[in-house]
Amino acid sequence: MSPDTALSPYQQIAAELRHQIFTGSLTVGAKLPSEHTLAGEHRVARTTVQSALRVLRTEGLISSRKGAGNFVTNLAVIDEHRCPARIELDHHQVGWLSRLPRPAHGLDRVLHCELEHPHSGAHAGLGQHAAGTGWWVQWTLSASEINAIPHCLAVRAPSEQDDNHCLLYREHPGRHLYGSDYS
Repeated sequence: MSPDTALSPYQQIAAELRHQIFTGSLTVGAKLPSEHTLAGEHRVARTTVQSALRVLRTEGLISSRKGAGNFVTNLAVIDEHRCPARIELDHHQVGWLSRLPRPAHGLDRVLHCELEHPHSGAHAGLGQHAAGTGWWVQWTLSASEINAIPHCLAVRAPSEQDDNHCLLYREHPGRHLYGSDYS
């Protein structure tokens, strides 16, 4: 990790992997290193790596296969289970979120809905995780708001994967999200 860059750690990891994909170092169909391996290589928490991988999935550069890992797509394939909605936060929302204690993964101005597609109700993206609280931005076509919502309590049976806790908020619509897989 480069300490003097303006990019947050997850953005640096995403940029590095994106560069490897665009230069052909990681070819279509290639499996990315595991979250655990990437976290060790970059000396960051796995949640930071998960944020980087989420960016690349949203861009359509990688896809996830349950139990198998993350793979480079043909750049046109997007995870059909993830809601495609996104929102650009206004300067008031960015200012409010930026006053919270900052986690390692920084703050994104553009959020993508993290719920399974299709879903009922408002879209939701994690705006900030600070001091053990998830600050979720929820939005519709006409309004958006930031809410502190407790984490989902769902835990799947332990497996070889490390992602056994749902990454969404309590009482979210749709299936649970573990790492990059809905189940």
